Amino acid sequence: METHHEARTPGTTLAEKLGASAGLWAVLWLTIPYLIQRSSSADPRSPAEEFVRALLSERMNWEWVTALRIMGGIMIIWFMGSLAARLRLAEGEPGRLASIASGIGTVWGSVWLFSAMFNSAAILLAADKSPEGARFAAILSREMVLILTPPIVFALSLATSFAALRFGGFPALYARASAAFSAILLVLALVEWYGPGNLGAINLTLAFGWIAATSALLIPTYHPPDMVRGSR
Repeated sequence: METHHEARTPGTTLAEKLGASAGLWAVLWLTIPYLIQRSSSADPRSPAEEFVRALLSERMNWEWVTALRIMGGIMIIWFMGSLAARLRLAEGEPGRLASIASGIGTVWGSVWLFSAMFNSAAILLAADKSPEGARFAAILSREMVLILTPPIVFALSLATSFAALRFGGFPALYARASAAFSAILLVLALVEWYGPGNLGAINLTLAFGWIAATSALLIPTYHPPDMVRGSR
């Protein structure tokens, strides 16, 4: 009696599609706190006492920033599992580029988690009447995201574009666009570092756009031309 059954095509289950959509959810969760802080009257660049007074008057908004950044950071790390799975399916074993992309993306998710931690610390220090400490924690929370996002997402998109151009897994237009995006983001990062330092919002918007596009393309099921892995 036959006991074998057809192999299931990867990416067809609800759980896999939810994982693929995690990049879109991450962009949503991380855009909201950015907009909250953009409209906040509490500016870490202002004098410490003034900053703490404004922060405490908007404390609930800052608590939401902490919660949403935690959720967004977790969603990015979850999304990296789906992205790595797609790249490995196209690339085959040992999946070096897939592993590189997964590791880099996990670092980016961790940056958001640390940003949330420093944001929470700023709230606690403000409540404990430590204005300088609160201001310093808020600066770390804000700047670590703006400084680290461009180089991290540059490396992530570069690894993804290398895999997509060489092995497939994504439409050819996306693969070429990702390679161009990597070059553009690198140039903007260099301008940010050596220029006036006012491109943080643009870099973050571009990074979110690339993540959202990649996530949307991961949701449809991918059928690799060769289902035998490890032969490359």
